[in-house]
Amino acid sequence: MRREIREANVIVIKVGTSLLVSSEQGIAESVIERLAFVLSELTAEGKQVILVSSGAVGIGLTQLGPVSRSAAAAVGQGKLTSLYEKAFGKEEQQIGQLLLSREVLAYPESQANFAETIHELLANKILPIINENDAVTIDEGNHLAKFADNDELALLVSKAVNADLLIMLSDVNGLYSENPFMNEEATMFQHLASIDQTLIENASPALDGLSRGGIRSKLKTASGALASNISMILANGKRPEVLFDILAGQEVGTLFKR
Repeated sequence: MRREIREANVIVIKVGTSLLVSSEQGIAESVIERLAFVLSELTAEGKQVILVSSGAVGIGLTQLGPVSRSAAAAVGQGKLTSLYEKAFGKEEQQIGQLLLSREVLAYPESQANFAETIHELLANKILPIINENDAVTIDEGNHLAKFADNDELALLVSKAVNADLLIMLSDVNGLYSENPFMNEEATMFQHLASIDQTLIENASPALDGLSRGGIRSKLKTASGALASNISMILANGKRPEVLFDILAGQEVGTLFKR
């Protein structure tokens, strides 16, 4: 089954905040540089790679201290984009930045325009980097403009562009039967074709104060990917080179596939 992963062409890769920034160590610039190298190599090989990157709010909070998420995003997004520009520039890989709110992907015409823009960038070997427009996006009444988190954003992007594969890079190796930090005997699932609701309810809702996601969010995303017949892999991205292993069909992380 992992052999099919090698044939994936349009690939959405989501990178979590925990890989890019932490309260203790600040911005992980070396991870950003290595990620840029790997994604540039994959693009040169002919893969059509789309990066959904968290981190703007987390970077802003580490730079500014206790401010609103909107203010943190306004500062952090500029810093994050600058870091990506520098890292990809070293690889001579051109990138494009897209900041989204939910309505862009909620309405047929704007979603079609978004997909058309993405495919035009990919056709010109330009790597799209996508994030939520956290600085200004807000829910109001029945109007939902925000995404639950960037896990949901990555799934909606994958559906909009008809992606072959969604790779979720986090600070966990995959999905375990129990919390591996609480139970050393917990086993990691290699493959799941369906997700039990109990599994979602028992999962951790959040990773840390800088991010909105968590294992529960990853499972909800995987459930949506399975329903849309999109293969998804959850893996540890602290070593960005793991993407080479994943796309070579190696048994890395947890594969969600029917």
